[in-house]
Amino acid sequence: MKTRVNKDMTFNDINKYLYPVYQYGKEKIDNNMYDDWDEIEHITKWIKNVLKSINKNKGDILDIYYLEDKSNIIGVLFCLSGSDNVQKFLQESNIKLTNDKVVQLRCFHILKNYRGIGKKWLKNEVLKDLKGQGVNKVYIKSSHNKALRLYDNLGTKIGNYIGISDHELYQRFGYIYRIDL
Repeated sequence: MKTRVNKDMTFNDINKYLYPVYQYGKEKIDNNMYDDWDEIEHITKWIKNVLKSINKNKGDILDIYYLEDKSNIIGVLFCLSGSDNVQKFLQESNIKLTNDKVVQLRCFHILKNYRGIGKKWLKNEVLKDLKGQGVNKVYIKSSHNKALRLYDNLGTKIGNYIGISDHELYQRFGYIYRIDL
């Protein structure tokens, strides 16, 4: 399923789609896996920034892909296209700007009990939909070890990065991937 964010939507309208992200944060705390990186804080800041850009007509388009089971959100993936924030992402990631129609994927989370369906969903629904829209290249960056194999199978590593954790306790090493459609 997919919903497109419009000017009339607020963060509160989008917040319901973040349920898998909230659950992942809880899972990290409950299982002593907390790594000084608050996904909710980071995605909230990013979404609010994109909402500002949408409201200022800067050309950004935000689609929320999500999975449901019995009316519960079990998976989420944000897809940013357009001009302003995607161009910033490409420049910050040292990716050469081209005339290709590109998107940035962000915040790919699936509830623990449903993990294993992500590749099928991403490949058969999300990427297929994007290709149908004329998208040529999909970019995603990740430091989540369990997701890296999925991205290795679907795309090509084109870069890496080091992020500093929220309280500057740890370095987070991650990769930037390009998936050609």
